[in-house]
Amino acid sequence: MTSSTRVDAPSEIVPTSSHLDDAIKRFLSQVAQNQRFLVVAHTSPDGDAIGSSVAMTLFLEAMGKDVVLYNRDPVPYNFGFLEGADRLVQELPQGPIDVAVILDCAEAARVGDDFAAWLGERQGAASAPIKVAVVDHHKTWNSEFADVYVRDVRAAAAGELVWRIATAAGVAMSIGLAEALYCCLMTDTGSFRYSNTSRTTFRIAGELIEAGVEPWKMTSEIYESQPRERLTLLAMVLDTLEFSGCGRLAFLRVEDKMFAAAGTDTDLTDGFINYARAIRGVEVATQIREAADGAWRISFRSRGKVDVSALAAKFGGGGHYNAAGCTIVGTSDEIVEKLSQALVDLLDTP
Repeated sequence: MTSSTRVDAPSEIVPTSSHLDDAIKRFLSQVAQNQRFLVVAHTSPDGDAIGSSVAMTLFLEAMGKDVVLYNRDPVPYNFGFLEGADRLVQELPQGPIDVAVILDCAEAARVGDDFAAWLGERQGAASAPIKVAVVDHHKTWNSEFADVYVRDVRAAAAGELVWRIATAAGVAMSIGLAEALYCCLMTDTGSFRYSNTSRTTFRIAGELIEAGVEPWKMTSEIYESQPRERLTLLAMVLDTLEFSGCGRLAFLRVEDKMFAAAGTDTDLTDGFINYARAIRGVEVATQIREAADGAWRISFRSRGKVDVSALAAKFGGGGHYNAAGCTIVGTSDEIVEKLSQALVDLLDTP
């Protein structure tokens, strides 16, 4: 791992807390005591999930550890440039693993059913059961799931917490590690536009730029290198746009047949929902994505008046105040009707 510049201690740059510092110490103790790590994140990974997973992998390897980087789903087209992203595998390891590090979520089910079953078997092993560490910033979580949590809902991204871990460990900030962390911050804050952007976010971003990150390169790779098929798909998805009677809710639908029509077998829909949220008068945008066995993956984006994590929790999901998701079984029309009523109830609650 090629090193460039060393980042100062977090307390010298950004505010922290004794609780977070203690959690990082416990995490680093797990790292010191173990050798074989599995790094995972939630399914349908976004920039923070991929960036934090790659960053954690590079960090652990800098600490001399053996690492397997896994996700049920492939790396999205616009994050493949990150160093180490090409090492992501979609099959769980059969060999021994000491610690599973879960990024950007705090529940095994969010990583996938295969992982949940794999983890259950390993946790129940009579000798040397696997340990679990969670690095996350979401409101929804299972407090009894992991052995160690590095969790802060005030963090702009899971990558911010990985930055704190790497910095606390004194790891030199390579370009590859810095770019992965910058990817987390940039994508989860909507290019530093969303309300989760803070002075801390900019201070960490500044440190990453000092380490060699080029903002235009990151923007170009992530947002301005789109395949033609993505725009064809976007046109079809936008054609499904519909509104509630009050105009405060907007819905988009993504159906399997659209991918064949667009000439792609890859899900290129990340960010489509923001077009619906950007419409004047819309408070909540909802995108429903066809999944297997009559289920639909639901994504919510709020402009700030509605806590969509609370809405998602009602349907077994979770997330952030302004961005959340869940899965619902039914026809698309039934789901739109059900969500419309739930959203109107939230909007009309004093």
